[in-house]
Amino acid sequence: LYTIKFEPQPMGYNLQPPSLRERLFQVKADKGSETQLKRCLTLWPLIVQGMAHMLGAGIFVVTPSIVQNTAGPATCVSYLVSGVAAGLSVLCYSDLAARYSCTGSAYVYTYFSVGEMGAAIVGFFLIGELLIQAPMLAVGVANNIDAFLFNETVTTWQSAHFPPLLDNTDLLAIGVMLIFAGINMVGIRSISCLNIVSSVVSVLSLLLFCVSALVYGDSSNLSEVVNPEDGRTGFAPFGVNGIISGAGIAFFAFVGLESVVTLAEEAVNPRRDLPRATGLSFFIVLTIYVVTAFSIAYFTPWYEISGTTGLIGSLKSKGLVVSQYLVTAGLIFTVFSCGLCTLTTVVRVVYSIAEDGLLFPFLCEVNPTTQVPIWNTLVCCLLGVLSSILYDFETLSHMISGGTLVVFIVTAVAVMILSFDTAEKDSKTEETPLTATDTLSPGTLFCVLMLVFLGCTVVLSCLMAFAPQTPLSLAVEGVVGLLLLLSLLLLRWKVPLREGELQSPYKHWKPFPQGLSVLVNCILLLHLEVRALQQLGVYLVVGAAVYFGYGVFFSRVTLKKQNHSQRLLAESGSDNSLSSGATDEISKFSVE
Repeated sequence: LYTIKFEPQPMGYNLQPPSLRERLFQVKADKGSETQLKRCLTLWPLIVQGMAHMLGAGIFVVTPSIVQNTAGPATCVSYLVSGVAAGLSVLCYSDLAARYSCTGSAYVYTYFSVGEMGAAIVGFFLIGELLIQAPMLAVGVANNIDAFLFNETVTTWQSAHFPPLLDNTDLLAIGVMLIFAGINMVGIRSISCLNIVSSVVSVLSLLLFCVSALVYGDSSNLSEVVNPEDGRTGFAPFGVNGIISGAGIAFFAFVGLESVVTLAEEAVNPRRDLPRATGLSFFIVLTIYVVTAFSIAYFTPWYEISGTTGLIGSLKSKGLVVSQYLVTAGLIFTVFSCGLCTLTTVVRVVYSIAEDGLLFPFLCEVNPTTQVPIWNTLVCCLLGVLSSILYDFETLSHMISGGTLVVFIVTAVAVMILSFDTAEKDSKTEETPLTATDTLSPGTLFCVLMLVFLGCTVVLSCLMAFAPQTPLSLAVEGVVGLLLLLSLLLLRWKVPLREGELQSPYKHWKPFPQGLSVLVNCILLLHLEVRALQQLGVYLVVGAAVYFGYGVFFSRVTLKKQNHSQRLLAESGSDNSLSSGATDEISKFSVE
């Protein structure tokens, strides 16, 4: 599964097991098309998977909250801003999906480029984000079922019988999570069929709402209404900061990009279909989000929109009963399908991490009949239920997006690392005089320029997020921005691309789209609420604890290196000196 290359060593060299530093930064190679999972998904099922994951949560749950509390009628602009950042991430995902056909998404890409420790932490960021999203969607489904089918009798009964410690416990939400797990255990084909139906229902529901909004809405709601509580008015009542903050929250809508590439080992032709499916599903969903956000603000004054009932509450306030019930049915079905896709995604990410030995091995055991990791699905379901008990719906909705933004940043950095050739130059073949930058090896120069770029990105993002906009701060931002641009220009000019990149039609643009993606996502990340950033700290601590407590000792790459070292030492004799044949074997060895 992993390609391991050793330099030829002289006679008498003791081949030792990998040190801790080598373990932290060791990378793995693509395992090709080998998989225990069933390859049955073609292009359109993959597109529908992305649409089903992206449409449900953001459009029905998050968008009304952004309109009411963060951006007002300018929410459609927030989606365009987040769409630009997500579009740059789509380019990065398409690039990597065309290279590798392994499940695990950003986790696997980080393992290929940054190393094992970074991959483990990114994997836990991704798992944490998805384990918050799945129960939030389950709670959303449960709230709507309770409100429109049971007239909130379930909520009333729970409030009367549950102790204060279990205030957030929602029996309907727990039942929905268990249904998610049950459907996942049946197999990926059943989920794909459900996603097709869900996408059709979702688009029809949103089309009905948008037509109703345009017919019964009022253009004065976009810019002329005044909030009686604080006097805010205009198209952007919360200003530019509100638009950018709304864009950061709206990023939650595009977390479905992960769900497409996590199905790499279940796609029939992953290197062809994954880039296409990612791009097409993104542009379709972005268009729907922008149109729907505009329709919501056009339909109802932005301060009257409910952050929880949203579209349904707006239809109810206008007395459109038929549309209300039709859209409600579509909402429940769509959010249910989105939650199902979320659990599917987190199960595949955990499977990939466990297969690499960084999590417990039972999490990658696949049922021979359904070809689905059963124990993995159950554990993820139970963790999702625990999240729904610990946090209420509002807290869950404000903790989203942070992990997604971090994952998108790391994915862009991974593309930059994998695109450039950092091998040492052969000084004997140099015929031209060396310049100042040529005195550094490509690897050293690449590291220096990347550190300068990342440092400028962090400084510029902090200035734009926290510093008051004075002439001095604007001047400093301009200087830092020029230094950032200079680092990218030098990177493109002085560090050669890898051999495989020279045939790419996008070779002349690298690394500028990836650099812009890192900058935009970093700016949006720093505009999130404090509790979202605190949650990122929790992911970091938990990920580091699990990796250093378990994964660093049981990594499959490390174990294969150790086993091979012991075999070569045993063959070399009791004096631990390597024969020339063993030395040749080390230099050519490839673990299958």
